Amino acid sequence: MLKYLDALDEINAKILEGLGAYGPRNVSALAKKLGLPSTTVAFRLSKLVKQNGLQVRARPNYQKLGLKRVAVFVEARPGRDKALGTLVNNLPYWTYTTRCFGKFNGIYALLGFPEIFRKEFEHYFSVALKMRILNEYTLYWITELCETPPNFSWFDFKQRSWSFRWKQWAKEIEQASDIMPSRLLDPESYPLLVDRTDLLLLKELEKDGAVEFRKLAKIAGMTPEGVRYRFQNHLFKRGLIADYEVSIFPYPYQSSDLSSFVIQFRDRRALAKFSNSLPGKPFILNYAKVIGQDKLIIHFYVPKIEFLNLIDAINSFIEIGFIESFYHVVLDISSYKSQTVSYELFGKEKWTYNPEDAIQNLKKY
Repeated sequence: MLKYLDALDEINAKILEGLGAYGPRNVSALAKKLGLPSTTVAFRLSKLVKQNGLQVRARPNYQKLGLKRVAVFVEARPGRDKALGTLVNNLPYWTYTTRCFGKFNGIYALLGFPEIFRKEFEHYFSVALKMRILNEYTLYWITELCETPPNFSWFDFKQRSWSFRWKQWAKEIEQASDIMPSRLLDPESYPLLVDRTDLLLLKELEKDGAVEFRKLAKIAGMTPEGVRYRFQNHLFKRGLIADYEVSIFPYPYQSSDLSSFVIQFRDRRALAKFSNSLPGKPFILNYAKVIGQDKLIIHFYVPKIEFLNLIDAINSFIEIGFIESFYHVVLDISSYKSQTVSYELFGKEKWTYNPEDAIQNLKKY
């Protein structure tokens, strides 16, 4: 979605940058941050949505929903590609799947799975491997994804072009704080802070973060006032919305590469400094820490002509002993599928999952 570029100036760029933190509803806070009148921000935001196709979606805080994030890399045995896709998509609680190529030639997926069923989830893949549906697989239990809002500090508004300052990035890493970002700390627990109504509202806000309360009221069978109360006192105060995804790509996807990198760092200090350099980078979509390890999973999005420069930059961090190793897969945007939080699987104030049924379904493949 690049229609927004037609209206891109420095003010609109600042609005887009702020939307990831403040969302499309808190216009007054966003305006205050930018030092602009609320009417100006509201008018420009409305125009970006209606005329330029801008979409802003809420992202749930899965940890506070009792769900644990997991990244899955799976490779099919020769001739079993269709079975592999069905295997992953039919597993409940997936949030994102796509074909991948590179270290693994198969499927890459992100899920928010009930923490209480972690062992059953791992067993599912071990059984699939024994049944020779998979060639190999790797699971990484991760922290919440840190979304990187749009950033135009590397964009030349006069030339209307991007410049990639890879050497500057290396200097920023050296100067960055060595204190681990709080969102990358290993979670101590996965409290269930929602009920079914909260999840229904979250599901709709994942589709459109600016959906009107009156529309939510009809869907939830509530009054608009009741929805507003829930939004302010449950979703907002309890931190059930982690942040907002501003659905824009800074460069055309036909000439760009989307990839997932798994990077092993020398130690926790190196991981922290690297992590603190990522906010504000236009080539970072989001990232998470692998729980219990000095390892990050990072989703990069760069023009194809810059991909080798990205690889060179990461290799240079290995040469100075900052990074130990890495691998990556290229993600096929055309096969991308996503779904909202699995509201329909929440019943009697808890998440449901039938591991026996899941194993039985494997026999169909």
